[in-house]
Amino acid sequence: MAEPIRALCDELIKAVNVMMEAESSQTYRLEALKFIEDFKEKSPFCVECGLQLAEKSQTAVVRHFGLQILEHVVK
Repeated sequence: MAEPIRALCDELIKAVNVMMEAESSQTYRLEALKFIEDFKEKSPFCVECGLQLAEKSQTAVVRHFGLQILEHVVK
């Protein structure tokens, strides 16, 4: 996978984890949500990242998010 896409996927994983961690502040959660929503609406790499995040090597939460990205692309 190309390095920019890998880096973007890593950022998405971090954002998902921030949103799911109980210790995360509301401010960080909102920033993570904004990053994710902006990605889903504007990024040309939704399919590539969605497939990467949906792989079995990812955690269940990250896989679920990857599938949500793919669903968003299809709709």
